[in-house]
Amino acid sequence: MVRALGLRTVLPANWAAGLAEVQRQGVFVTPCVDGWVLAVGADLRADGADLGGFVTPLLERLGAAFGGAAWFLTDAAGERHGWALATRQALVRGYAYDGERGHVFWHGEVTAAEQELDCFVDDPRDNSDDEIKWWPDERVVLSLAAAWSLDPRRLAGRGGAPSVGCVGRL
Repeated sequence: MVRALGLRTVLPANWAAGLAEVQRQGVFVTPCVDGWVLAVGADLRADGADLGGFVTPLLERLGAAFGGAAWFLTDAAGERHGWALATRQALVRGYAYDGERGHVFWHGEVTAAEQELDCFVDDPRDNSDDEIKWWPDERVVLSLAAAWSLDPRRLAGRGGAPSVGCVGRL
């Protein structure tokens, strides 16, 4: 994963140190968890203006290397949420919302998992003139992560795990 991401200045890190280190910058690549290797950190956040230009090549590269890849973003404070899914070398689905700019990235058709979560179904309580009357939140992002890959809520107790991953910069 480190090589496929193209990380620089790579150092070993346990879960607690790795996750703490990448809050502002960097990427923590986890040890294998239930068959998945996760990459987490500030360097993987994409800004809304060119989200497709960041996520699409990233996931296509990772999909080619690993047979598939997924990307998730949830930032309640900044009202930024998104997800994307690639199989082999093609981005299949991508979506992102930015609280200041609205719906900033859309690629592909809505998936069955998104439909089951009622994504993009208008909220009947919204009386605004907005074209789309639905907004994502952390619950949706975490539920999609669970449906498409690994449920991040199950990782809460891993902070003290003795296994080691690594930290680097994109």
